[in-house]
Order: sequence, then C-alpha cells, then structure tokens
Amino acid sequence: MKIFEMLFSEEFFYTSIQLTIPILFAALAALISNKAGILNINIEGSMSVSALIGALISFFTQSYIWGILGGIGTGILMGILLSICTHKLKTSSVLTGVALNIFATGFVVFLMYSILGTKGDTTSAPSYAIPYIKIPYLKDIPIIGVLFEQNLLFYIAIISVISISTFLNKTKMGLLIKAVGYNPIAAKSVGISIEKIQLIALIIAGVFAGLGGVFLSMSYLSTYNSGMIAGRGFIGLAAEAMGAGQPLLTIIFAFIFGIVSAFAINAQTALNIPYELLNTLPYLMTILALVIYSISKLKKQKNSRRVK
Repeated sequence: MKIFEMLFSEEFFYTSIQLTIPILFAALAALISNKAGILNINIEGSMSVSALIGALISFFTQSYIWGILGGIGTGILMGILLSICTHKLKTSSVLTGVALNIFATGFVVFLMYSILGTKGDTTSAPSYAIPYIKIPYLKDIPIIGVLFEQNLLFYIAIISVISISTFLNKTKMGLLIKAVGYNPIAAKSVGISIEKIQLIALIIAGVFAGLGGVFLSMSYLSTYNSGMIAGRGFIGLAAEAMGAGQPLLTIIFAFIFGIVSAFAINAQTALNIPYELLNTLPYLMTILALVIYSISKLKKQKNSRRVK
C-alpha cells in the first residue's frame, strides 16, 4: 500500500520533474550534437565543470543570472574545445570526449582547492539559488499543480524542446545541421563547411550542458560537489538515443528516467530494500533501454534489407 501511495503522490511527481530537468538538458545537448554527426561523450564533463563555475560565480556575484551565464559560457568553451580537438587535431570525437570527461573530474577538484581550499564541495561558498516561479491558481490544482511551481530552468527546458524542434525543421541553420549529420560527404560537395556547422552544433549543445549543470548546483542543491552529476550526462545520451532524435520523444524518455531516479530515492522509505541496490536502478534502466533500442534498430535494418 505504501508503494502505491508514494507513486501517486504529489511529492513523487515533483521529485520526478526535478530529476528530469538535468537529464532533459543533457538529452537536448546530445540531440543537437548527434544531428550534426557527432557523438558528444563530453556532456558529462561539461555539466560538471559548468555546475562548479556557475555555483562559484553566483556566490561571488550574489546573482543567479551571472551564475547561469557563467555555466552556459563554460559549457560553450567545453564544446569549442571538443571541436578544436576533433577538427584541428583530427582526433576521435569519442576518445576526445572521454579524455575531456577525465580532465573535468580532476579540474573541478583543482579549481575548488585553488579558490576555496576544499576538494569535495563548495559548502563554504553556497550558491545563489535560481528562483522558483509559482503561477497563482494553477499551482493549486491537485497533482499536476506542481508543474506550475517549478524552478525557472524547468520552464526554460520546456521552451528549449519546442525551440529545438522549430530550429531544426524550420531554419536554414537547422537544416544544414541535419544535412551534415545525415550525409557529410554530400553536404561538403555542395560547399557546406562541415567543421563550421559542427562547431555551431557543439556550441548549442554546450549551452544545454551548461544549463543542466547549473540546475544541479544552483537549484537542486545549493552547493556543488564533485560527484553530483552522477552519470546524468550519459543518461541524457541514452534518453536521446531512445527518442531517436525526436525532441518530443526525447523529453518523454528523459521523464521516464526521471521517474526511475525518483523511485530509487523515495522507495528507500517505502520498501525494505538496501538503498545501495535502489540507487543502481537509473543506471540499470539506462543499460536496459540501450539494449532494447539496439535490438529494435537491428530488427529494422534486417527488415529493410529483406525489402530491398
């Protein structure tokens, strides 16, 4: 009985939304990168560094706006760095992404120690929180009312999903990004600069990664700690893969991952199961989702070959 009360409670729905927001931003970063033909493994590291920079800037300036801008700028710089390594140094984008993730892990600790003298978190320099927006009357609706008393970045995330869909399908740059990702050789043959288009895509992806990072350090928590990203960048990649590059499906799968994460947290009080086991659920769900996606994709490829 306890478990059903938990699943259909406003608290569970609210927690699910909160845990969906960073995953959704990571998924949008993966979406725009993949549309341009780049598997952006660097999202995890970008979110981590952005979260720290955003938190520190918000503390020293006492402004959440500067904190958000700092996080976005950091995400963009990480995207540019990936582009430089991939296009100028001719390295593998996947291996470069892995290397940048490792770099981010050490860099955030170095930065915290250099500025605050601590290595684990920024408790001594709490973030200036991003405000919550409560819409009168609508927030009082049972269950779904929690949608109308969310953090500012929640509404930015929803607007971003709509904007990305419009951008990719209705603008010249969006169509160029899709053309480069679909067939780079054909795009290059008609004079499209693949490096330039992919750089723009990585810059946009950096914006989303930055927003996902600052949400965690300036809203979900009021401090940064070195393990707070906790694989959400990779979970975002999985959500985008399951959504097959479609913004609406991507947000649905991001929300499913958010629900699983919320269940892992809330079920610790409702079920007599070790919390260590429950905490593995989001990652097991990621693996399962990718396996199902891969099997489905292989079946479609086999069917298409038979038709031919």
